[in-house]
Amino acid sequence: MRFTVEVVQAIKNFILLNISKYPNKITQITVDHFQISKPTVLKYLSELVVEGLIEKKVSNRYPNYRLFTEEIKLTYSNVDLEEDIIWTKDISKKIKGINPNVKDICHYGFTEMVNNVIDHSGSKDLKIRIKQNYNEVTMYIYDTGIGIFNKIKQDLGLSDPKHSILELAKGKFTSDPDNHTGEGIFFTSRIFDNFFIVSHLLTYIGMGNKDGWIFEDVEGDIQGTVVAMRINKKSTITIDRIFNEYSDPDKIPGFHKTVVPVELMQHEGEALLSRSQAKRLINRFDKFLEVVLDFKGVKQIGQAFADQIFRIFQRENPNVHLEAINTNESIKNMIQHIHNSV
Repeated sequence: MRFTVEVVQAIKNFILLNISKYPNKITQITVDHFQISKPTVLKYLSELVVEGLIEKKVSNRYPNYRLFTEEIKLTYSNVDLEEDIIWTKDISKKIKGINPNVKDICHYGFTEMVNNVIDHSGSKDLKIRIKQNYNEVTMYIYDTGIGIFNKIKQDLGLSDPKHSILELAKGKFTSDPDNHTGEGIFFTSRIFDNFFIVSHLLTYIGMGNKDGWIFEDVEGDIQGTVVAMRINKKSTITIDRIFNEYSDPDKIPGFHKTVVPVELMQHEGEALLSRSQAKRLINRFDKFLEVVLDFKGVKQIGQAFADQIFRIFQRENPNVHLEAINTNESIKNMIQHIHNSV
């Protein structure tokens, strides 16, 4: 039985989209899905190997297939570097099979993160690694500088570098306000499917524009900073869609909205009870018109903590709209109790 070109391409696309999930079962899964013979599927698998899109490994007599991954590694001395020149000269043309909107996202994220290394890290060198296969591209930016969390701790006078992660999640933080807006990491972390920063013993993890952020200790002390950004080559997300959610050119400030994961305050099992904790949370909220407090993962807050945010801060900053989301019954009741006491 001969298939049309469209059907053959559909079968191959199915293989390419599912091979990472089922590396040693992809043959049978494709057979079952399309109700075609095993020899037919093996023929298309062989063609994909020849086309350089997948690789075949044999272990214990059973074939194991995986997407072929191309890797690019580049190293620069951090002297008179320009991020847009690096992108245009060394990166842009090497990222293949990518939708135009995704190319724009990669351009934005790459130049923002490389600029951070050039302007803020104090690193003597810059290392870049690009990994790509048929489905996705991942960009890694390495430096050996002070480390992003230590840098923010130093600039803001924080007592713990873990508090730096909260400031990154808020957005608008920059140690050089005359030349930077502090928007780069905030928006980059939301337009990629996955985004993470590792520095020393801390990790800042994002899952696109959803689910908030988490941090955790990592094994080993990673010197400097590593940033990784991954996105599906066929993603439909656009920079404008994310920018429009948090910014409005007709408002002052244009970047007027932020979403803050309150769970980041709970490191090491810390209960959210005190006014000092609340003051740390609301630091720089006055730079926004809308602040969404995401209480996902938070079970309880104290009266003093809630009072500092929902009564005192709100009274002193009436132009800032606070919204609490993902609150359980206990937190809802506490916030309502504060509102009733105003």
